[in-house]
Amino acid sequence: MDPAELERYVASVSEIPTLPTVATAIMEKTLDSNVNAQQIAELIEKDQALAIKVLKIANSAFYRRIKEISTIRGAVVVLGMNVLKSIVLSISVVNLFDNKHHHALDLFQFWQHSIACAVCAREIAARLAPATAEDAFMAGLLHDLGKVVIDQQLCRGGEYQEVLDMTSRGQSLMAAEREILGFDHAQLGKLLAERWNLPAQLAAAIALHHEAVPAVDEPETKRLCQIVYVADLVTNHLGLGVSQFEHIDPTVLKQLNLSSQDMQEVSLRLKDDIKVISDQLGIPGVEPKTYFEVLQSANAQLGRLSLDLEQKKQALELRALELANLNQMSSELQAFIKLPEIVQTLCKHTLAIMNPEKARCIVRLNQQRLLVTEAHWENGAIECKSGAVGATKELLDRTSGVYPPQSPLLHAALRVDGSPIGTLEAIYGAKQDDLNQRRILLRTIAEIGTQAIQRAMLITKNIKAQRLAAVSKTAIAANHEINSPLTTILLKLDMLIGSGDNAAAASLKEIRQEALRIQELVKRMLEISDVVETDYANNEKMLDLKRAVPAAAPTPSPAGRQAAPAQTNAATAAIPITAPEAVGLGEAGFEDYARKQPTEQDQAALRAKGDRAAEELGAPGFEDYLNE
Repeated sequence: MDPAELERYVASVSEIPTLPTVATAIMEKTLDSNVNAQQIAELIEKDQALAIKVLKIANSAFYRRIKEISTIRGAVVVLGMNVLKSIVLSISVVNLFDNKHHHALDLFQFWQHSIACAVCAREIAARLAPATAEDAFMAGLLHDLGKVVIDQQLCRGGEYQEVLDMTSRGQSLMAAEREILGFDHAQLGKLLAERWNLPAQLAAAIALHHEAVPAVDEPETKRLCQIVYVADLVTNHLGLGVSQFEHIDPTVLKQLNLSSQDMQEVSLRLKDDIKVISDQLGIPGVEPKTYFEVLQSANAQLGRLSLDLEQKKQALELRALELANLNQMSSELQAFIKLPEIVQTLCKHTLAIMNPEKARCIVRLNQQRLLVTEAHWENGAIECKSGAVGATKELLDRTSGVYPPQSPLLHAALRVDGSPIGTLEAIYGAKQDDLNQRRILLRTIAEIGTQAIQRAMLITKNIKAQRLAAVSKTAIAANHEINSPLTTILLKLDMLIGSGDNAAAASLKEIRQEALRIQELVKRMLEISDVVETDYANNEKMLDLKRAVPAAAPTPSPAGRQAAPAQTNAATAAIPITAPEAVGLGEAGFEDYARKQPTEQDQAALRAKGDRAAEELGAPGFEDYLNE
């Protein structure tokens, strides 16, 4: 927001505070070279409350007067107009703002910092240019004025709390104000100083108090801006600020001819003066820290930051190691297409990455059997066991993601095409602190394992498809190579049978019958779509020539062909295949578990059987339920 836009915005807000009439008049009079002490005294005496506070401050230890001042005129004469102007402005500004209602900005803390900055700026200016000490005091007192006006008058919707929240997360105050409000407190403070007709030097110091090297040509104004900049940071260092900790630019101290010894002396003299002014203005005082307290606090903060950085470094190194191991696991899984190899690799890397006592993977092979793989540490090396086991209700529940409440196991589902096929488990002996991070990591490992299983299934199906394609090509070639001589043989047989040799006719007819069967077999080889389906291969077409042509089966008629699928399926039910119970680790493959999910009736019967099997097998544990 440019200055013109900000001025229009401020002009539209009716609650912007204005200085009391007496304070405004005194500020104007002090600019008049012909004004005298009596005129200033008369203005102050019009406001009785103001006059009493002026006398109290004039007689305070802050101004170190031996003789008591009893009249306002005497205060003007003894202290001078600049001092009276400073006192009146301080009293008037502090009384402008509401300290009874809750706001985002802590008003007492705000004024503690402002008074401390004013006292510090006055002390620095007294060393460099004593005539400007009171101007430095006023600039220090008003440097953050824009903050309280933003909080109490411009941000009634809580926007300034958003600004403070951003600073608590490490954002600079000025940047947060510009992002949320479109302007910052230094810009607004300058505008208020101009509206109150304060001297141009004060307005410039308020606007540029965050600039180490302000863009100002006039030397006295530049010096005042830098004095307020240094005073602001010094008071923050002493624990009297609400702003973030910043280091003082050494270039500024060099330009102001201030040494580190000067700054230490200034810091030591602040304590009493801050307390006096705070008491007189009605602000609860707070003692600044000593040099050694600041050093101790800084060292403690540095220690906390160092510890925090070390912890973050260790966490990042751990994450990097985890990612490297995940990448290695993913690469290794690319080489495997057999289920036992995949789950063994999954368990070994789960153990290496997450460091549990055990890592276990349970995968369904079919309705009756599961493949269980378990890895654990043995003398610094990973030992892995794997085998096919009988299905129990508890194991089937775990492959579906159903675990008892408060189960000590960390687990993640293995899914293929959205359906659960198994589970990956990490078993810890003691309670872990970072469970959420470990759960996320286990799910990531399971997801990589799932992708490897799906990839292997696709490769397996592709290999089967290629084999079927090869069989089809072989059948076509065989049909051509066999049918041609077979046709000749059949013609010759017909001729011999018709020749009248009754003795050989019976044998020739038997030969002809077998030749016809060969012809039918070749024909069936071409009809891949009519072959039988084996029950546990996920309904894939499997070539079974032995069952495709039943003994002495005649060539089916068109009507017979329509009924063929039902007859084939009926015949398939009687085909002897390897029972799932007989599947061992060596034979375990995707055809054993890549099937349709069992029906609810199947599941109910299986669970009933599983309960009995569980009683026989005992409590779950690799040694207890692994079938050797």
